[in-house]
Amino acid sequence: MGQQGRANSVETPEALEKQIHRIHERLERSPQDVTWNDHVPDPDNPEQLRQIDITIRRNGIFTIIECRLSKRAQNVKWIEELIGRRQSLGADTIIAVASAGFTIGAKKKAARYGVLLLDLRDLSDEDWGGQITLMLYYYQYSDVKLAVAFAPHNPDIDPAVLKPELRSHGVLQSLFNAAAEQLDSFQLLPDNDTRTYRVSFIAYPEMVELCGEPVLQIGFEGKGRLVSQPISSPQVFGYGEPTQVAGRREATVERYDLGETSSIMVIGSR
Repeated sequence: MGQQGRANSVETPEALEKQIHRIHERLERSPQDVTWNDHVPDPDNPEQLRQIDITIRRNGIFTIIECRLSKRAQNVKWIEELIGRRQSLGADTIIAVASAGFTIGAKKKAARYGVLLLDLRDLSDEDWGGQITLMLYYYQYSDVKLAVAFAPHNPDIDPAVLKPELRSHGVLQSLFNAAAEQLDSFQLLPDNDTRTYRVSFIAYPEMVELCGEPVLQIGFEGKGRLVSQPISSPQVFGYGEPTQVAGRREATVERYDLGETSSIMVIGSR
């Protein structure tokens, strides 16, 4: 994994915010109390909503979390902005999360005014004791055909219009869920069976319309097989205060090269 250093592998500010949101859902052990991209009424002008990266409302305590994705350590200016935001919105606590850490001046200012500083630090193999490899199993489909039935009196449906609408409609996910249930009945996973199986069924969706017309039934026909793929984490991070040793922090994060997939382990308790 290389030498321990600042973690700047998150590609977008939104991805960083979502990662921190997921960590605090687990730290708080109460996901319903943690909100990403919250909008809080300004106490001095309730009609004006103020955007907050993450909020935590629990046991009458209102906490604000603001995140910064950058290549440089955050300085005193941002800390002063957060001090003002906490006072303006009447928050009990404010947390600053910076991907590249904080300057010495920022740390001193935060300590004086009670701003909690957190960051993500890269863990070495010595800190973590080796990576965890996940085995991902999923169904791969081929030769899929769908037959959509409308009421006999309905006008002709243009396939060129129907196809893109069906592709983006929620009923499509339901169809593949039903196909997966049929493949589950073959119990492929215990035997790691990768043979291809035929899948066929008729679904009768309720309250579904396509091209403005109610759908009576949808026929699904295709082939499916079990696919396995090992996934290793290229980096492991420790989440906590800048003064904490990365390997002893209360939460660790392993990210995988599969969208925004990650594994979060909470070590401490609250």
